[in-house]
Amino acid sequence: MVAIATVVLAGRKLRRRILRRIGDVSYRLAGINEIDAYDEIESGRDPAEILRLIRNINITLEIVDRQRQYANNVSHELRNPLSGLRVELEEAQLHPEQTDIHRLVKQVLQGIERLEGIVADLLFLGRIGSQSEGREVLDLGEIARQEVLGRDGKIPIRCAIDPGVMTCAVRAQISRLLTNLLDNAQRYAEHFVDVEVHRRGDMAELAVSDDGEGIPEKDRERVFERFTRLGTSAKRDGPGTGLGLAIARDVAKTHSGTIHVEPSATGGARFVFQIPISSC
Repeated sequence: MVAIATVVLAGRKLRRRILRRIGDVSYRLAGINEIDAYDEIESGRDPAEILRLIRNINITLEIVDRQRQYANNVSHELRNPLSGLRVELEEAQLHPEQTDIHRLVKQVLQGIERLEGIVADLLFLGRIGSQSEGREVLDLGEIARQEVLGRDGKIPIRCAIDPGVMTCAVRAQISRLLTNLLDNAQRYAEHFVDVEVHRRGDMAELAVSDDGEGIPEKDRERVFERFTRLGTSAKRDGPGTGLGLAIARDVAKTHSGTIHVEPSATGGARFVFQIPISSC
């Protein structure tokens, strides 16, 4: 009887301790919600169940914080061209006699085009994870060849493409990834861009290189973050939406692949995309 009583007493103490700790966690979470800023709940010498609870809460808090930052970035990126349009139009309204209508229309159209580009890229990003059912067997080299043939010749593109590099993928997403990499390369290249498609073991590899200034090592991971632009401004076609390389990274992840940037043999940047060789 004494042993049973001891076990019951120990069980009650453990229950009170767990409930008290859950109360502490709840109070801490309420405080984080109140300040509406990223923080995390500290763990201590807690039972395994409480440690799992705290870990999952902290993961959720991190996800929520990333979403908050993303929403802030989107708002900022949309606000800039809208503010520019407002300034141009208000200036024209105040001084109509001094307004160059042709220049004004050009400025407004450029602002609208930038807004359309941002919205289109955001919509594409949102659809990436939901298009996996559209996968088919694709020749990666053939997709690259078709994309290169469809581009203008402002910066020449040289190709080294192996035949029969097959994979299972969503055609629209792979095409968009390649388009974004070529847009980026042609924007920064000095004289030419190189496109390579090879088989590397059980991986299909697509590489796009330029002979521009390259990307500093400290920025080679950051360039894939949404709305990231490096200090050096683009020389051609103005700045992009800041989402092209983020789209490329999301497409790679969705296809169980990888993408990274390294120095090119010609001194610029070399973006390397790899995806498993497979049949659907």
